[in-house]
Amino acid sequence: MEKSTREALLDAGLELLGRVGFRGWSMRGVEDEAGVPHGSARHYFANQQGLVLEMVRHLLDGDLPRPGETPRQQIARWLGPESTRTQARYELIIASFHDAALAAELVLGRDRFVAVLIELGMPSVDATELVAALDGLALDALLRRRVPETVDPERIIDRFRPPMR
Repeated sequence: MEKSTREALLDAGLELLGRVGFRGWSMRGVEDEAGVPHGSARHYFANQQGLVLEMVRHLLDGDLPRPGETPRQQIARWLGPESTRTQARYELIIASFHDAALAAELVLGRDRFVAVLIELGMPSVDATELVAALDGLALDALLRRRVPETVDPERIIDRFRPPMR
């Protein structure tokens, strides 16, 4: 199934942001990356802030665990085939320090991930701390250019599992 123009713009925006950062990112660059006519991004998102906020929502939808996906597989996905999107996430986090609307969207996304863990039976405080710890693990792996297969989230996750009796 072919992507819609809107989805192509969101994917292209994240890919471009992850590759070049905000310094090299522009709406026109996103349109070029997506292979769509100039003006398409404004048609779908009105302005740059609208595009960026929708990119965050699109990114965070994809960050959630997929059905049957283990934490190790999820981290491997973030650091392997989706590493550029993960780099885009950190660009967005930095930008959110100066943009309250962007920060609010990122917090909502983190809260959705926390809610998934709570639904699996994890206490709220533990779920919040585990999301932060996994985020730190992914950031560290990107900074150190670690191969996804060498990153094991199980040691962190084990710290949040109840002890066996």
